[in-house]
Amino acid sequence: MNITSLRAPRRTAVAAVAITMAVLGGAGAGWAAATTAQPAIKTITPRSEKDVTNLDVLRQQLRNYYGDALGTGVFAADSNYAKEASGVAADGTRYLSHHRSYGHATKAIVLDVDDTSLATWNYEVFSNWAYNPTTNADYVTGQKFPAVPGMVAMAQAAEREGYAIFFLTGRPATQEAATLGNLTADGIGVDAGYPKPTTLSDGEDGLFTKPDVSAYPDYLKAACADDPGGKCTTIHYKSATRAHIESLGYDIVGNFGDQYSDLKGGHADKTFKLPNPNYYLP
Repeated sequence: MNITSLRAPRRTAVAAVAITMAVLGGAGAGWAAATTAQPAIKTITPRSEKDVTNLDVLRQQLRNYYGDALGTGVFAADSNYAKEASGVAADGTRYLSHHRSYGHATKAIVLDVDDTSLATWNYEVFSNWAYNPTTNADYVTGQKFPAVPGMVAMAQAAEREGYAIFFLTGRPATQEAATLGNLTADGIGVDAGYPKPTTLSDGEDGLFTKPDVSAYPDYLKAACADDPGGKCTTIHYKSATRAHIESLGYDIVGNFGDQYSDLKGGHADKTFKLPNPNYYLP
């Protein structure tokens, strides 16, 4: 499989434009409605240019939010972004510390990787918010992403309290080694310092990367059979993987993600949404 992030096909910086069909009435109207493409993002249609934030102005607002007004690619530790992310991590730490397990399940947390565990701000600035699989793969394999503020301390506290630590990402299996090195410590690029993922009770490692559809395990085949080409949507891939983890005797107490698609589909006691105004993954 080509070493590119699976974020690419699903990432939507600007909503796709729906294809409009001429509706001639009668039976043709039903046919047109059934075949008209739909945008990935549902939102309003502005009536005026004044209803839309100018893209250059928006990019500067994002730089300011990250405390990086000049666009160096390094977010500030006292930025509004860092404060907001740290606040979510602190909420998670408090919740996990007060949770009491029931039954014989092992308590666990699940963390997405990009912009939940590792911050990709440096790549957004480098690419000017224009995702390119080749340059993104260079950042991934070079292990160039720092930790999201507050999240390492949260994960370390959870580990001390007996939680299993699992990572669940849409990155392809070909990027697993680099992802693990960036998250933990291997002396290459950034060593973010997260606990090593927990080995599951069936021997699987606790860093779940997305396999090629030809190598799907049975639980993904079943969950995604009706998806186009049998290829999992983000929601089906992540929720089915969480269900698989639960089936092995774990109680996912907290599920952390920066996209709502990381959090939908159940199989977690509570969800925590990290801030990410840079891209949208349906």
